[in-house]
Order: sequence, then structure tokens, then C-alpha cells
Amino acid sequence: MATSGKSKLDLENETRRICFDEGFVLGKLNRSLFVALGFFVLMILGARPVCAQVTLEASVDRSQVEVGDMVELTVAIEANQVGGLPSPQVPTPAGLQLAGSTSSSATSIRIVNGAMSTTRTTTYVFSFRAEREGSYVLGPAVLTNDGKTFQSSPVRVEVLKNSGRAQTRPSQGQSMTTDQVREIEENLYLGVEADKESVYVGEQIGITYKLYTRFDVNNVHYGQIPTFTGFWAETVFDAKRLNLQRERVDGKVFNVAELKRMALFPTTQGTHVLEQLEIVCDVPIRSRSRSLFGFDGFDAFDPFRTQQVTVRSEDLSVVVKPLPSGAPAGFAGAVGRFDITAEATPTEVHAGDPVAVKVTVIGVGNLQAVSEPQRPEDTQFRFYDPKAQLETDAGGGKYGGKKTFEYVMIPTKSGSVTLPAFRLAFFDPRAERYDIIESKPILLTVAPNPNVRSPEVLAGREEVRVLGQDIRYIKPDRVHLANQGSLLYQRGSFWVMQVLPLLGVAGAYVYRRHRDRLAGDVAYARRRSARSRARKRMAGAEKLKRDGDSAGFHAEIHRSVAAFLGDRLNRSAAGLTAEAAVADLAQRGATDRQIDLVRQIFQACDLARFAPGQVGSEQMDALYEKAVLLIDDLERMI
Repeated sequence: MATSGKSKLDLENETRRICFDEGFVLGKLNRSLFVALGFFVLMILGARPVCAQVTLEASVDRSQVEVGDMVELTVAIEANQVGGLPSPQVPTPAGLQLAGSTSSSATSIRIVNGAMSTTRTTTYVFSFRAEREGSYVLGPAVLTNDGKTFQSSPVRVEVLKNSGRAQTRPSQGQSMTTDQVREIEENLYLGVEADKESVYVGEQIGITYKLYTRFDVNNVHYGQIPTFTGFWAETVFDAKRLNLQRERVDGKVFNVAELKRMALFPTTQGTHVLEQLEIVCDVPIRSRSRSLFGFDGFDAFDPFRTQQVTVRSEDLSVVVKPLPSGAPAGFAGAVGRFDITAEATPTEVHAGDPVAVKVTVIGVGNLQAVSEPQRPEDTQFRFYDPKAQLETDAGGGKYGGKKTFEYVMIPTKSGSVTLPAFRLAFFDPRAERYDIIESKPILLTVAPNPNVRSPEVLAGREEVRVLGQDIRYIKPDRVHLANQGSLLYQRGSFWVMQVLPLLGVAGAYVYRRHRDRLAGDVAYARRRSARSRARKRMAGAEKLKRDGDSAGFHAEIHRSVAAFLGDRLNRSAAGLTAEAAVADLAQRGATDRQIDLVRQIFQACDLARFAPGQVGSEQMDALYEKAVLLIDDLERMI
């Protein structure tokens, strides 16, 4: 019988076909999962080598540097294992100083003809600072793993003498061509001049540093400041901002700014090489676009692209001659040109009364080396040790001033007496001879003292009081004696008095140990006094802030933080840069916040020295709070 729909047989056949197709699809999915699982197992098995293969390659960013420059040693380690390897050891040769190191790593997987290999590359960058001239060998870098030692080839670096010209430090993400570097060196340098080439020990020599530039420089600040080893150094002038003047040098017009003037006084004879001053600034990079005629002018610079440049002064040698023989009696090392005066107040006194005597030495030279003039040798006067006071003056470009000695003098005899002259012996480098100067004698009128029966009996500033009798006899009129109470040894105060001397001895011993350590351990003494010194300097900075003296405030903040770090880290505060302080603090476990505060404070102070008008009172308040916070944090840490 015919039907309008599908027959029962057709429905059964279609059902079988659908089930077959579904089973075929499920079979294909199961096979794919099995293949993927097998591939994953092969990857794991292939990533486990039988033995680790390690190779080390070392290279430097440049093979020739100058004294003070940084050289980077890159050590690349390749190993066919995923696990980490220990850090390589790189010896630091004498003459180079390790400034820091960084590392990074990457892993790569390769499959060739079904064989898989895994390679892990770790790169270490070691930064060294060149301190002395010479030829140095960096490396080999040594790595020890699983009892095996691997090492790289050594790399040689030549350290040359500073040329005094600009040295470039490429900023992150920037690069400079050889022509750009040469152009900067020709149009930017730091000059140093000395007013004398040969001096005597103790004679003043003037040093002037000037910045010569044909660029529009920005962010100018000091890098390294010399410590002037072998000299007593006094600052005559230190620029707060750039005062550019146009000068022609070798046919080129430069903008010239005087940065610093120093008065140096050599302390030892011989030939001394002055340490170099370093300036860091940003200069614009020349645009790569050229004009219609195929060349670009000197002013074709891109103001939005800058390059940080380090400028160092040239080496400067000073010949120091010894002082000639035949120094007069009383000569104590004063070198220069001086004059001496003396005055007394009052000039009319009674015998035994004090007289204030002021002796003033005025002149040009190192007044720190001027010791007390010779006192008059006269038995009619008794002198007490003076109080010295120094006032310096750098007028006319020469360092000098006046030094005052204030005495207390007591005449021991009455009558009209003359206070003899005070004498000062010094060496005059202009005349190349020793000289002796004297003050004028002073006439005094000394009257007899009415309070003293025998005017000849005097002792210092106290009068001898004559008593009617020299022995006081026992009073016989006491009939009853007061009860003194318990026996002495039964009182608690008696035993307290016995213990106090022992405590006093123990305290004296501890104090003596403390004093001995202060005298013998410079680092300990500097750490103990760092807080009090920083507090006094910060008080001065706060006063300058209230007065609105932005330049003085930032200079005092910089001086306070640098001196505090120098005292706590036991290193010279002169020439202490932010990077040097950060490196020392990082080794002592300083936090990232503390290191960031150091960088912010140094950068703010350096920028404000050359642009103080751009700093407001709110910024000064914030900088002051940062300095106080940094000193408090580091006081507890180091």
C-alpha cells in the first residue's frame, strides 16, 4: 500500500547514517586530543637535556674611555636549561670602581624536524667607573654550575687622560652620530685658569672656572667638585645662576659664564695636579633636515630633542716651592702681606684690675694659618690666653680679611707703665723675604689699689684679703651638744654615698671609652655628630626660607643633606653627587622611597641654583619637609 511519507525502511536507513556520521566525528576529535597530548609530552621530554650546556660571552660598550667615564661590561649567558643559573663573578681591577649592575633574561624554544630545544639567555651589565689612566683587563667572567666552571674571554679597556672637552652620555632612547659628538666637543668646553704657575708653600693662588658654550644649554649643574688635595681651599665666588657674556675665542664667538673662583694655599711642596671640575648640562640635538641648498646652519637645532653632556676642565699643574731658609724667631707659617694693630681698654686702671687688649692682624693671605702674635715679655703684666675671631673678605679677587685676638691683661705694678709692642713674623711672597711687623706700644696709667693694704701683694685677678688673725680657736661657751640621731653607718644616705663613687667611676670609664673612640674613630665621631650638625643647618635653611632667599635656601638644603650623608656614610661631602650617594645607600639597604628622596632633593637644589626665580614658597616648603623626612629616616637606618 502506497503512503505519502517515508517508509519505515527509509527511516531506519537514515537513522543508521546519522549515527555513523556522529561516530566518525567523535573519533576524529579523540584522535586530535591524543595527538595534542602526545605533542605536549614530547615538549616536556625535549625540554629536559641530558646535561646543561653553558656559554659566556663578554663585551664592552667602548674600548677607550677617559678618566671619570663609565664603561659597561655586558656578559651574555646562554644555557639549554630552563632553570636559573647563579650570577657570574667579574673581578674588579685596581683603577676601576664597580658602580652597579643590572640583569635581564629571556627564554626561546625551537623545533627543527620534530626535535625541540630550549635556550635561556641571561644578560648581566656591569658598570665600572675609570679612576686612573692605564690599560685594564675586564674578566674573564666566571660562572660555576653543578660542579662545572664556565668562563668568558677577557676584554681589554684603555683608560686615557681627560681631554677636558665635552663627554656625551646618551639619554635613554636616543643616539648620536659621530658628527654630532664632534660638533658638541668643538662648541662646548670648561676652561680653568690660574693666576700663577709657581708659588711658595702657603702662598695664595687664584683658580677660575668658566663655561664656554655656543649652545642654548639647560639644566646646568655640577657633576664632580674637586677636593683640592694638597691645598687649603677657600671659595671666593660661586655662581648662583649663569651670567653669560659674549667673548671671541680663536675666531669663534662663545657665550661665557664664570662658574667658580677659588683661593688655594698649598700645604706641601712639589708639583700638584689639580683635580678636575665637572659640569653636566643638556644641549639641543642638530636637526637632520637640510636647507634648500644642501646644508644646515649652526642654529639648525631641534629644541625638543636634547642630549646630556658632561664637561670637564683640563688638568692644571702647579709647582710649589719650599719656603727659603733663615726664618726669624716666632715664625709659625704665615704667608702673605699683613699689618698689625693693638689697643687697650681702659688705659687708666687700678693695680690688679683687668684690661681688655685687642690685637688685630689685617692682610691678604690664609689667615687660618696666622697664629697668635708674640706677646710682650714684661713682668709688669699678666696675660691670659686670648679668644680669636676671624673675618674673611674676598674683595678684589684675593682672599684675606682680619683676625682679632682678644686678651685679658692685668698690670701687677702701679705707676705710669708702657705695654710693649706685639710682634708677628711672616713670609712675603712678592718680596720673597721674611718680614717682622710690630704694633705700637700702649701707655697705661696704673693707680694703687685702695682695697689692698700691700699693693705689691697681687695674685692674678683676685686680691689677697688680709685677715686680722689666721687661726680661729675652739669656742668654749657650748654647754649642751645636739643629738645627732642614729649612727652614720645605719643611715641609708651613708650607703648611697658609698655607691655614688662607684657609679661615678663606671660612668667616667664609659665616657672615657666614648671620648677615646671619638678621637680615634673618625667614622664614629662623624656619625654621632651628624644629627646635631644637620639640625643646625636645617634651622639656617628655614630662616632663609622665611626671608624669601630662594638661592640661599636651596644652597643650604643641598649643603645640609650632602654633609649629613657624608657624615653618616663616612665619605667626603665635597663633590658628593646624587648617584654616588644613591650607590652607597643602596649597599646599606636603603628603601626605594629614601633613594628617590635623595635624587629629588639633589635635583631640585641643582636646578634652583641656576633658576631661583622659578621656585615658589610652596615648593620650598615641600623641599624642606622632604629633607627633614630624609634625615629622620636615614638617622634610624644608617
